[in-house]
Amino acid sequence: MLLAMTQEEFVVVVKQVVFDPAVSEKVLQSPALVRMWDWYTGLPERDQAFVRHTMRIAAYGAVFNFFAALDGSAVIDNLHGRLRLTYLGPDGSEQPLNLTDQVGIAEVDELHALWTNEVFPYTEALPD
Repeated sequence: MLLAMTQEEFVVVVKQVVFDPAVSEKVLQSPALVRMWDWYTGLPERDQAFVRHTMRIAAYGAVFNFFAALDGSAVIDNLHGRLRLTYLGPDGSEQPLNLTDQVGIAEVDELHALWTNEVFPYTEALPD
């Protein structure tokens, strides 16, 4: 049983439950999405690969900016407040995940930097 979560584990979980579904080829059934799917599947394979790569870059950027907001690297209000992200374990333990300036926490990295280590589509090979 997972009683605590590290920053690295949190980033991996976000990849699994946020990023991966956003860039998958699964289509929800709505008229607009069905039309987009029909357009996409009618493209040549090379163009489909470019669309998939573009989707990865867009999803990567969205998650990166979300993590930057959590880290405090991106200002989300005029008051320059901070967000705190804490994992609450089933045993009631608390594990801060984004407090880079909290005293007593060894090696708390910025989430957006860890995200870049996990996924960085700008260096992935483009289709030929």
